[in-house]
Parts: sequence; C-alpha cells; structure tokens
Amino acid sequence: MGTRILNWFFNGQPEMQAFYAERDYSPEEIRLYSPNAPGKTDCQVDIRDDGVSILAEFARLSGEQTLEELAGAFPNNEPTIEEGSVITCHIVDPGGVGNLSIQLEMESLAADDEEPSS
Repeated sequence: MGTRILNWFFNGQPEMQAFYAERDYSPEEIRLYSPNAPGKTDCQVDIRDDGVSILAEFARLSGEQTLEELAGAFPNNEPTIEEGSVITCHIVDPGGVGNLSIQLEMESLAADDEEPSS
C-alpha cells in the first residue's frame, strides 16, 4: 500500500484543482495551513468525491490557529475513494484567511505489486 497526498492552494480565488483517483484510496488525514490565523470566523473547507462530501463535518481552521493537523473528521464508516473518482476541494467560508494550503493524505487500498488499471 502507498500514500498519496493531494495539495490544494487557496489564494482568494474560487478556482481549485481537481484530482483523478487512479486506484482505490482510504482518506486518512486532512491538514490546513495558513500564514495568518482566520480571526473571528472559522475557515471551513469541504473535500468531495464526485461532488459528494467525504467529511462528517467541514474541516476547520479557527481562532488564532495557523496549522491544523486533524482538520476534518470522516464518518464512522470511513469513505472509500474509488478508482476513477474526481476529488475536489471547496472553500465553504474563508474566514478571513487570504492564503490557505489544504492537504488530503490517502492510503492506497491496492496491494503493493498491483498496478492501477488504465
């Protein structure tokens, strides 16, 4: 099994990159980092698999935080990101953050010697 980390960068523009899942993955961690803390309103982020949220609630960066290692919670029946899915990130509320790095860490569900299908 291998790890894949998807990175999105928000700089005040609503456009975000989409990623293709070349194999099945299990989402493990969501990290949020900003050089400036959000202030009074939480920064809220959603990550979606084919348009459907994979989170139990939005990932958050709040108060005076500039880094949140465990920003999001997955439902009890942790979702599987299936091969062929499109994974996107959406800023629900920037909360005063002008620049934000979002990371989704995923573990491959394929065996080490298994090649992704083409």
